[in-house]
Amino acid sequence: MSDSEQELAVLDIDELLVTHELEFRPARAPDYAAENRALGALASALARAPESVPQRLAELLRELCRAGSAGIAVPAADGDAFHWSAASGLLAGAAGLRLPRAASPSGEAVARGEVVLLREPGRSFPVLPAEPPIAEMLLAPWDAGGERAGTVWVASHGPACRFDGEDARLLRSLSGFAACAFRATRAEELRDIQRRLADESAQRVAAERELEESHAILQAAMDTETVGLAFYSLDGRILDCNGALQRMTGYSREELRAVRHWADLAAPEFVDITRRALAELRAGGRAAPYMKQLVRKDGSLWWAMVAPTCLPGEGDTRKCIAFVLDISEARRAEAALAASEERFQALVKGFAQAVWEADADGAVRTDSPGWRELTGQGAGEQLGLGWLKAVHPDDRHFVLRQWHEALAGGAPLNAEYRVRLANGGWRWTNVRAAPLRNPDGSIGRWIGMNIDVDARRQAEGALRESDGRFRVLAEASPALIYQFDDRGHVVYANRTCQDMLGMRAGTAPEEGWGVLLHPDDGPRYIEGVRIAIATQSPFQQRLRARAADGRWHRFESHGAPLFGQGGAYRGHVGISIDVTGAAEAEDALRDADRRKDEFLATLAHELRNPLAPISNAVHLLRRPDGRRSADRMVEMVGRQVRQIVRLVDDLMDVSRITQGKLELRPEPLSLAEILSMAVETSMPAIEAGRHELAVSLPEETLMLEADKVRLTQVFGNMLNNAAKYTDRGGRIWVGAWREGAQVVVSVRDTGIGIPPEKLPHVFEMFAQAHRDSARGQAGLGIGLTMVKSLIELHGGSVEARSEGPGRGSEFIVRLPLAGAPRQEAQHGGGSGAALLAGRRVLVVDDNGGAAESLALLLHAVGAEVRTAHDGPAGLAQAGEFLPQAVLLDLGMPGMDGFEVARRLRADARQAGLVIVALTGWGQEDDRRRTQAAGFDHHLTKPVDVDALLGILARVGVPA
Repeated sequence: MSDSEQELAVLDIDELLVTHELEFRPARAPDYAAENRALGALASALARAPESVPQRLAELLRELCRAGSAGIAVPAADGDAFHWSAASGLLAGAAGLRLPRAASPSGEAVARGEVVLLREPGRSFPVLPAEPPIAEMLLAPWDAGGERAGTVWVASHGPACRFDGEDARLLRSLSGFAACAFRATRAEELRDIQRRLADESAQRVAAERELEESHAILQAAMDTETVGLAFYSLDGRILDCNGALQRMTGYSREELRAVRHWADLAAPEFVDITRRALAELRAGGRAAPYMKQLVRKDGSLWWAMVAPTCLPGEGDTRKCIAFVLDISEARRAEAALAASEERFQALVKGFAQAVWEADADGAVRTDSPGWRELTGQGAGEQLGLGWLKAVHPDDRHFVLRQWHEALAGGAPLNAEYRVRLANGGWRWTNVRAAPLRNPDGSIGRWIGMNIDVDARRQAEGALRESDGRFRVLAEASPALIYQFDDRGHVVYANRTCQDMLGMRAGTAPEEGWGVLLHPDDGPRYIEGVRIAIATQSPFQQRLRARAADGRWHRFESHGAPLFGQGGAYRGHVGISIDVTGAAEAEDALRDADRRKDEFLATLAHELRNPLAPISNAVHLLRRPDGRRSADRMVEMVGRQVRQIVRLVDDLMDVSRITQGKLELRPEPLSLAEILSMAVETSMPAIEAGRHELAVSLPEETLMLEADKVRLTQVFGNMLNNAAKYTDRGGRIWVGAWREGAQVVVSVRDTGIGIPPEKLPHVFEMFAQAHRDSARGQAGLGIGLTMVKSLIELHGGSVEARSEGPGRGSEFIVRLPLAGAPRQEAQHGGGSGAALLAGRRVLVVDDNGGAAESLALLLHAVGAEVRTAHDGPAGLAQAGEFLPQAVLLDLGMPGMDGFEVARRLRADARQAGLVIVALTGWGQEDDRRRTQAAGFDHHLTKPVDVDALLGILARVGVPA
């Protein structure tokens, strides 16, 4: 023996043991009819010739299990070995083979006490026949005298035959006959020994032999656990029984002996068949095996296979024995099989369009009425491959190829095609066919049916069309459209998902699309999606995700559960809309709203500051000694009024700038002149803070084409800011120099500086870098906005710099130089209010205080003045007083100033009348409206007294 052969011979049994596979291998349906026939044959053989049972049992097992070989292994007399008492099939020549107990498969099965399945057992048990080789061996132990004694076994010799759970059940079911035969055989051996030792006469030896044989056979039969035995007389009275029958009937031995007649145990409808069997025994000594239903002690019914026979004897004194097998399970299975067959036939009739049969080669040999009814083909037209003529021409090649592949592989057929209907037209059908196999595994025939699937195919086509429309819309959508499965994995992502986020199908939340989400939003969003999937409910969230441009985009994400046919949950469909622009606009609006509220609060504060001293001055002037301080009060009130006017003018300037209505009046100017005027304007604030100011200008004259007033306003604002935000005793530097075709002006301070996060926003409307209560309010927050706008209107730019809080700040302005220097324009000045002696002026204003104070002012310069406090009163005064000028408020209740002006212009007596609008509204639209209503001039409150006196001074004096 070679080394490899020795290695194979000593393989451990556990490496070949595959009993566990019986639970997973597909098991064929039980053939209880064949099993019942086998049980009947064995019972009859056991009754007539016990010595033939082992070989008969081996042959029946090989047939029932479709095995290559089968046999019975019984223990040798010395107990150290097994020998095959019977064998059939390819190993029939091995009958009588002796195998050591420790080196045989039977020893393993008996030791384990259960069914054993071995693959290639010769590799572990070299004592087995080598030819033909055994591929699989299935063994079941059987008992004798209450102990496991031998085995029944079946073997296969090639891979085509594999045993299953049904084979194991058959071995267990029939193994009891091996036990009975073994005990009978041992009885024969005992007789031989006794015969050699017997010294008595031939008659006595024969008698004892017969007695011992009968006793041994009886005892062997009585000890079997699977076959019931009943001993009774020809009159039907039960004489004895074994334990198996007691378990089957539920009666004890004594109760069975007390039964009046063997037929009394049968169900009423089976009493006659029992009596007929007794009659056959009385007449001929034997009766054919038969089935009947018996009644247990508890009243339940059970089925039995009964094989009766007469024991040797004379006349009516003979005794009978009946072998009884419980076949209730087999009968129930037969009934279930019949019911299943009925249901199958009902299903076929109600569900299938046609049922047909074909031979092993795939040719239809029998007529199918269902096919003829479906297709309209005549009798015999479908035979062979004639049925293909009823198949749609475009589907014939496909169907024939599928059919040939099924035939070649012996696999079931499942295909769909269109078939011509008997009444015309085409309809989709699903053909299913499966092979029916012979006992040797070869295909005997094919059974097939056709099922109507036209409605489903039409629905699938509509679904594909709908799905196509959805995908076209989804792919064209600017929104992110995607689908999650029930684990949160992406199964679909449209083009926008892929292009914008790189989101792909097949990605999971954690390592896939989840990494695209903002760290602050991702866990919350993923948890929300998981909850929605678990509860199959919608979800809605706002989140941030990094897009392909590297920015965090904001998305409004919505999802809804998707359900398929039958309400099966298929995941979630989601849509996420990029709301970055809208969200940023909302943020901007909220920020603007916040800054507006801050501005209004600041404006209220800035207006209250000058109003407080004005109010105090009024109270002082009312005091009896108030005239002594009148000059000081008047000067103070004037300063406060100018502060209010400046605030209002700044607001008007910003409004005109934002509306694009501010017009510059450019003229050639030197930079030095503008900075000088700005420094002069800002010196009160600089001196009040005791700041040190340093100005550095280039030697060359730098000329600009600019609006003197506006640029002076720009640099004045910058210097005022530097003074305001620098602690007392700080330093301010103003420097200017030329850079190419531009002039650069820097205003730098040692002030409180600007935080880095505020630096990009200092030029925004109402923006303020500081809100320090210790410094008071920081202005309206429009100064730098106006600076930036005015500089840009001049074609320049401005930027802010700061190293942070406490490190000071610097503002740098760049302006284009003029093309060539020109002579400075000469300006006339001097207005001075001419005396209004002889002028008649009517003041119409619903605010009595404003009307009276203005009348006193005009009266002080020589005018004759009257007042009215509403529109009708003003018209009445004008008709009586015939003024040369009317100062008219616009926003009066009842009749407003526009209507009063129109009526005055319609009065012929008022020809040449000068009408001046006095209002708080100063926008360009307001000025156009007053001009259209007939006003000559438009002045805003508080009125510029010099401008008003100039207008009234030009009013002609009557002759």
